[in-house]
Amino acid sequence: MAIEISAQGKGVSVITLAGHDTGNFLYTQDLLDLAQVLTKCASDKDLRALVITGRNNTFCGGRIGAKGLTRASEVAEDLGAILKVNTALNALSVPVIVAVEGQAFGFGFGMTAQVDYAVAAENAVFSLPEMSHGLPPLIVFTYLFRFVPYKRAFELAVTSRQISAKEASDAGILTEIVPAGSTLKRALEVANQMAAFDPKAMGLLRKFGREAAEVHSKSGSEHAVALMSVMLAERNAAH
Repeated sequence: MAIEISAQGKGVSVITLAGHDTGNFLYTQDLLDLAQVLTKCASDKDLRALVITGRNNTFCGGRIGAKGLTRASEVAEDLGAILKVNTALNALSVPVIVAVEGQAFGFGFGMTAQVDYAVAAENAVFSLPEMSHGLPPLIVFTYLFRFVPYKRAFELAVTSRQISAKEASDAGILTEIVPAGSTLKRALEVANQMAAFDPKAMGLLRKFGREAAEVHSKSGSEHAVALMSVMLAERNAAH
């Protein structure tokens, strides 16, 4: 299974994205598994903070969707796995901290942007490569503008260029930068600090904060999927 979870004690758990190949890519089923794990975390009464990291010093190289789908409904179902993860992530009552080593591309970039606290290695690299494959990253756009000005986010999407941890931090995507190899240690320190707070107070802080910042938009995400589904289905059918 590409999604692993382990309890660290004191109400802290770690989810490891153990994806495929050296790029630590995640397939549609992996995202569905991740959504299921996150949903289970939401019902864990003892959980106080959640850390998400990647295996082999790579956070996540991105999502690899199903190929050759020619019906919009099929494409929508495939893309819907992303929405299931985002919805499950937003529904948690505990803070979510990511520990980013190596690459955070596509889905990995999006997750880093939308969690509550993002720790990244000083040599980590971030990118939205979707447009280089002819796929507009509309789902990410439903929340990226909460952190990054429109012109900067548009430029990152249209160029698909890779940016450093420093540029990602300056853009508002990261919380802090630490030496390479120490992100998980630092993320666990942060998680333990947050886990010590009153859980109801922390849950209210997270819920109200995300609502006030409009981090998650169910209707916006569904609209993004609808638009992308029609475009991709038509393109695949033409080939």
